[in-house]
Formats: sequence, C-alpha cells, structure tokens
Amino acid sequence: MKKQNLVTMLVSSVLITGCSQQQQTEIQPTQPSSVNTFTLEQARENLTFSKDQYLKMIDHVENKRHQYNRPECEQDPSMICIPRSQEHGGIFMEKYAKWTNGFFPGLMWKLLANKQEIKWNEGEEQKLYESAKYFQQALEADATLASTHDLGFMLYDSYGEALHYEGLDSATRQQYIQLLDTGRATLATRFSDEKGAIKSWDFAPHMKLTTIENGKQKVDLYSLSDPWTFPVIIDNMMNLEYLFDSDVARYHHIAFSHAEQTMANHYFYDENDTAKQYPLSYHVFDYGENKPGNWQGLGNVSAWARGQGWSLYGYLTVVEAMARSKTDLSKYPDFEAHLHRLLASVEHLLADEYVPYWDFWAARDNAYEYAENKSPETAVYSGILELCAKRLEDHITPYKGYRPQVLQASMLSEESLKRLAGKKNWYGEDVIQGDKLIPCGSKPYPASHQKIPRDTSASALFASAFYRFATITKDTELRQRYAKLADNIMLELTKNYRVDRNNTRETSLDFGFVLAEATGNMGSAGEIDTPIVYGDFYFVEANIRKIAYELSH
Repeated sequence: MKKQNLVTMLVSSVLITGCSQQQQTEIQPTQPSSVNTFTLEQARENLTFSKDQYLKMIDHVENKRHQYNRPECEQDPSMICIPRSQEHGGIFMEKYAKWTNGFFPGLMWKLLANKQEIKWNEGEEQKLYESAKYFQQALEADATLASTHDLGFMLYDSYGEALHYEGLDSATRQQYIQLLDTGRATLATRFSDEKGAIKSWDFAPHMKLTTIENGKQKVDLYSLSDPWTFPVIIDNMMNLEYLFDSDVARYHHIAFSHAEQTMANHYFYDENDTAKQYPLSYHVFDYGENKPGNWQGLGNVSAWARGQGWSLYGYLTVVEAMARSKTDLSKYPDFEAHLHRLLASVEHLLADEYVPYWDFWAARDNAYEYAENKSPETAVYSGILELCAKRLEDHITPYKGYRPQVLQASMLSEESLKRLAGKKNWYGEDVIQGDKLIPCGSKPYPASHQKIPRDTSASALFASAFYRFATITKDTELRQRYAKLADNIMLELTKNYRVDRNNTRETSLDFGFVLAEATGNMGSAGEIDTPIVYGDFYFVEANIRKIAYELSH
C-alpha cells in the first residue's frame, strides 16, 4: 500500500470509531483570513512560503553558499550531504546514514504531491522534482542499514512521500517501492521476539566531558559503569506506520507488539496528577535493566516535549491500522483508549502555551530538581548531567535553576575513572574529587544564561497529529475540539515563528528555513533554539492536514 496524498485522497477506509469512507472532495474556495482563526488561506500561503524557502536553500546548497559541513562532507566531494539545521552560522550539512536525512527530500515530495494548493512560478515544480530525486539518492544504501531503528524517518518519510507525487516517473516509482520493501525487511531484523520490541540503538551511552590538558581543551567520551543493554526510545513509535503500510502479517505483528510493550513500559504520571489522567512518556526504556529514563529531556523523569509528540503521533497510526490489519488484535491492550488519554495529556500540557518549552517542565520553579534526579529506580544517566554552560550560547539556559552538578563518580566505569584521574575540568577544577564527579566546576554559571528555549518542531508535530485525528474521528465534539487546538497551534506558529516573522535568527530567512526556534538535543548541546528541517517537515505536513480536514466534512 502506498502512502496517500492527504488532500486528494483525504482519508482511508480505516477510521477511528468507525467513520465511513469519505468521497474525494473538490477543492473549495479559500476562506477569508481572520485574525483569530487559522484558515485555509493561511495554510496554502504557508505551503507556498515553504516552497519558496526550500528552493532558496537548494540554490545555496548547489552553489556551496552558507554551508557548515560535517568533516566527511569536506573529505569526500562525491558524497551527497543533506541540509539538517542552521548551526555554526550556516546550513548544517549532514553526512550519510543519519536519522534526519529523509526529511529534506521528504518535505519536497510533500510539496510536490500537494502542488494544487501552492502558487508556482515557471520552472519551479520541475526544479523541486529534480532536487528531490537528487537528494533521495543519498538514502539508497540506508535500505540495508541494520544498525539503526530510524528507517521510518529515513526511508518512509522520503521514499514513501515520493509515491504521492503523480509526476514521479514509473521507473523511479518502482525503484522506490523496492527500496521501501527492502527497508522494512531490514527494520524487522531489529525486533526481538523475546522482548516484543524493536531495539533502538546498538551503541552504549557515554559521558562527554571537556578537560584541559597542556593548556588546551580536549573533548572525549567516557564509558558508564551501568550502561543500557536493550534501549528502546519513544521515537521508535514513528517507525510503526512504515511497517503497517505493508500486507506482510509479520510486520503488523511486530508493530502491534512494539506498541504493546511501549504502552506498558514507557509511561508515568506527574506527581501532581493524582488521578492519573495524563500519561507522560519517558524517552528511553532499557529492556535489559528494565529501567526507564531520558537520554533527551530535562531529567530522568520529565516531559520532553517532542517525545510527547512522537508518543501521540505513533499511537494515532497504531489505532488507524487496527481495522485495516488482518492480525488478531484480541490479545493486545486497548490502544484506542490509550490514544485518547494521550490526546488529553498533550492538551493538558499545552494549556494556552501553543509552543512549549523544549521540555514541558523546564520552566517550573523546581526544574533543577528534575535535572538533578538520579533515582536508582530510573536510568542513572542523561545528557543534562554533563551540560556545561560553556557548551551553550551565552543567553541560553536549559532550565530554571540551572547550575553545575555534583555527581557520583561511581556513574563512570573503572576504566573511565583511571583516565580522568588528575585531570582538570573545563573550569580548572579537578574532575574527580573523592567519590564525586565535577564535570562543570562548582561556581555558579553566568547570569546571562536566561532564555529557556522552546521547540517549534514539537508544536508542528502536535498540530499534524491533532488534524489527523480530527479528520478521521466520528465523534463531532472531539473533531471540533482537536481541530480547534491544532488551529491555535498553527496560528501561533504562522504569526510568530515563521522565519520571516521571528527575529531570533536574522539569517534563517536568507538561508531558506521555515520555522524558527526548534530545539534538537539539549543534553548534547546540539541544535538549540534554531531552525531544523524536521520541524519544517511537520509544519508543511500540518498545513496539508489542515486542508484535508477542512475538505473532509
């Protein structure tokens, strides 16, 4: 089964709560703009703006302007490197086999597949098509990349999107279908029948520390004493749609089993939620130690914003797949009830803040307590523990109460402790002090660190999921409720976070990005408060889903 064009095909026959199949609808006249309502007119204008921006970025890349390249991209001129984000003053070009690489061509395929909603100038459609095919080449080898679970992002969000486009030539279409089939088989090899889940990563976690040696900074990785052995991250829920979009029963079993294990192990409740109404997702669960935690997020127990988006979106695709699948679902839990709890949870978390902080709890008065939580009931490591202020821009603070942390040296392996013996940290103090580990010194960080970043990529993901749910649910009250929430998010993003309307990055508009103020990986000090391609991807998707929603009823 191919991915469907969200506007021209609207809705599949698999609809939540039994809604019957919709007939294809003619494009309706554009609604007049309203100050407080996100309209079809604004959605279509956003798509045209996105098209213009990415054509601009393509031109920069082709002419090697404004680029910041991975070393591999510099070393091998034949390598097709792909735009990922705005970093280090330029368009950050990513090397092969990275999880974000599908979003750049995927966004172009989305625009092409919904070209009737976009205003085009002469030659632009052909240019976008040629560019999408060119960058798509960089992902061919990923179809057999068995070392990662991210094949849904890499392959389904690129090759799968290409199948929407009616202008795709037949030979290329067949090639893409075959690559998608190969990729599914590869992804399935990461599934453990014993664990009932798809393993996310093969690498062991390390602590990244900066020391001063011979007067120079040296960045190195240090192994942990108790690393995970079978990590599964909530992002993995986004791969399930890729498996469901197949007639192979084994793939459906893998996807439903993974969803079942994630539902059982990945969720907790805020201590203030005594009624346990609003499940929150951990980022990672180790099926080796049977412990949850956060590789990303404010702390081992916190509400990482984009993680809640992966969670919601993932279970939406699971529920959509239920009626379509030939798998016996009687042995699985009530995924639909879980989805409804997740919808309410994200709605509760957002309240009236339609663009959340990168972690929903980062602005709480006691945020530092979550960041410093090292409970033995959870995984004992997250990137926040080692996040020194010198790794961040001067104005950025990751959370309220941000301060240097004092850790237990026993977190690190004996080999790591030997390597660190006698070394000074970035701040001129001993890294190891007795049984303590002092990665970032002991003095307060500069008062200039004030801004807690938000994450527009999470907002765009929420909006797309809400529109998708509103389009397929039969419940009128829920349809209107979540479509309105999606509208509110999109109005805020459109008015205040498009790069032409946001003053945080003067160059973002010139470089060709769409949304400002996304946050990638705070714990690794990567892509903080900056445009990121996957944020643009889900923003484009949300606009397309807005149009599909308006035309579906």
